Amino acid sequence: MAGLTLLATPLLRAATPVTVVITGGNSSETVLFDRASNILSGFTVTNLPGNSNVRSYLNGTLVSNPNLSPVNLHFILNGGVQGTQDVLNQANDTTANGLQLPPQVAVSSTAPETVGISSASFTENFTLVLPQLYVKYSSVSPDLGSVTNLTQRQAAYLEGAAGTFSSSFLGGSSTSDAVYFVGRNTAAAARAIIDANDYFTGTPASYVTNTGTGTYNGTPVLDPNGGTSAAGAVANNIKLIANSIGYLAPQNISGLTPLAYEGVPFSVANVENGSYPIWGYERFLYLNDSQQGAPSANQLIVINALYSAITNATYQTTSPVFVGNFVPLSGMQVQRSTFADGGPISPLP
Repeated sequence: MAGLTLLATPLLRAATPVTVVITGGNSSETVLFDRASNILSGFTVTNLPGNSNVRSYLNGTLVSNPNLSPVNLHFILNGGVQGTQDVLNQANDTTANGLQLPPQVAVSSTAPETVGISSASFTENFTLVLPQLYVKYSSVSPDLGSVTNLTQRQAAYLEGAAGTFSSSFLGGSSTSDAVYFVGRNTAAAARAIIDANDYFTGTPASYVTNTGTGTYNGTPVLDPNGGTSAAGAVANNIKLIANSIGYLAPQNISGLTPLAYEGVPFSVANVENGSYPIWGYERFLYLNDSQQGAPSANQLIVINALYSAITNATYQTTSPVFVGNFVPLSGMQVQRSTFADGGPISPLP
């Protein structure tokens, strides 16, 4: 599979702290945080109050190269698309300890070209395969009780015309009660994966609960931001809006009911064999050597240590953090042609 070759870097002694800023998608934050704790020792953790997606590992020792210490590893997980743009433009992000720093790495499960960004400036290394699932919340969606599957056309129509048709369109019990769609905003790689697989190119009609009184009361209103900024917000809104359907990565669906897609239920095996199509390659993206803002040699040592810890085949097939929530690269029997989001799925050569 292309994109898996690490850049060889020398072992250098750090005269000053080595700081690496990683931005991008939060779907795999449990893996990123778990592996950061694996490659570093003696660190302290700082979290941004009120935002679990922003975390810093400070003054750590790189286990594989103790001479390269101290290491400061900052995660600012603001969406895969936004993160890719921030790395390309070297836009400062705010770390958990209040610093304004440009990122070296974007974590994204959508290819740059999917969102109109050329990949020519980047080195891309695949880390894992990230599925997305359509889900409902049975407790507040009685009209969707008999809805167990979405076709591609139903999914695309739902995204573009939510709130204007009844559940009977999807095989539900009502011919009058509206069905609502809950999705992510344009900064999220998850949205790009969904749109690419559904062949949806319009503006989604995404809903949130009415918060005008400061209380989530379940009243659906069109999201002025075009979708939520975090997976947790998608789950919360689905649980509050009657007859709503949204999409989430497997680790975020606790308490929700997944729907099959084109008659195929999600499972790791169904992704691996090519029968379940809603997935993307998650990758590390960093600027090539010729680009201003490319990682230094010492930064690449830290980046490669984290990459190796994530892609370790034993980790991807045995860790409870990974298994069932993500799909291991080693298990894939198929690939996306040209590695394009939503592109044809073909057997591995």
